[in-house]
Amino acid sequence: DPNKPKDIWNPDDSGYPTPFISNVYPTDSAYSGSDRIQISGGNFKNNKDSIFVYFNTGLAEIISVSDSNILVIPPNIISDSVRIKVAVQGAFSFGYYSKNYILFPRIIKYGSFDAIDESVWGMASDISENLYVGLSIFPEGKIDKLTAPFGTREEGFINAVLQTPYSMRIGPDNSIYYIDGVNPYIVKQNLSTGVPSYNTLPGIVFDLDFDQHGNMFCGGSGQSLYKVNSDLSSEIAADYSGISIKAVRVFDDHVYVGGNYSGSENNVPTIGIWKNQILDSEGTLSQKEIVLNWVEVSGVNSNITGITFDINGTMYISSDSDIGLATYSTEGDFNELYPKIVFPPIAKMIWGNDNFLYLNYRGEPRAVYRIEMDVNGATHYGRP
Repeated sequence: DPNKPKDIWNPDDSGYPTPFISNVYPTDSAYSGSDRIQISGGNFKNNKDSIFVYFNTGLAEIISVSDSNILVIPPNIISDSVRIKVAVQGAFSFGYYSKNYILFPRIIKYGSFDAIDESVWGMASDISENLYVGLSIFPEGKIDKLTAPFGTREEGFINAVLQTPYSMRIGPDNSIYYIDGVNPYIVKQNLSTGVPSYNTLPGIVFDLDFDQHGNMFCGGSGQSLYKVNSDLSSEIAADYSGISIKAVRVFDDHVYVGGNYSGSENNVPTIGIWKNQILDSEGTLSQKEIVLNWVEVSGVNSNITGITFDINGTMYISSDSDIGLATYSTEGDFNELYPKIVFPPIAKMIWGNDNFLYLNYRGEPRAVYRIEMDVNGATHYGRP
């Protein structure tokens, strides 16, 4: 055909130089969907949009890139024979890592709960890393025990007095304390005998925690933070007018409170975290002060469902939508944590005795998860 187009193939074009991988750190393995992996080599280009890193057939997230280094987060796949390869736009061949790589699961399901027929709420952990899980059952709930390290389930370990053990903590007298978020009661039951005792509170409570002196602090819809003594008598410890308290955690001589504000003051965040300093062994508290405007840093209107800390003072915040788990550092840096593997809604969370963080995921399908963290959690003072 005398009108044929010019050939688009240039047989003399050798393409962009083939990328190569000389080293990967960590060298042999990492946690899938969460760890940052450094890939060293060459011919990578200095453009995130021009480079693709595959773990088997899964595409990694590129964090940063230079001509000789790539920082990535691997996809959420689990395998002991992963092939890492790099593709660069314009190059005709992949660059391969010479070794098979291992991607371990950072998060696993914990306990054999039925996602349809069983409704899990509160969680508490003891000094031996056993996890206690409250299940909502009419007319009286129950508390199951998951024995470490494999989460072997002992059903009906404690027959609860209330229908829904909504929030729970292990107390300093080898008892488990819980509330139901509906009725103004605090219940404790001995872990050995199951014998219950209870008392009324000044208002309905959604969460609770102990300080280092054995005082319990709790709060809910009553727009106050309450202090509960060892005999289960209680009193108002701090004013939280206009605030429905959703989460309570004691850390570093302060009580941290997460909640929703429905008042009319313009300088109060609609969703936030406050703290009160613990002034003495009797549990006297200072006036509250704002720690975090949740909506301002997260950019969403999700509700805070839990607060905890690691040993370095970083705060961990769970929520019911948009963000599953976030961190807030002592320097004021806010980041979503492990968004490839942790999803909302998270109803409850509790840190174990070491580096395991337990999550009650209320999405589809519902499950309790255990995350292996890179740091230990801060002390829970109630644990004997």
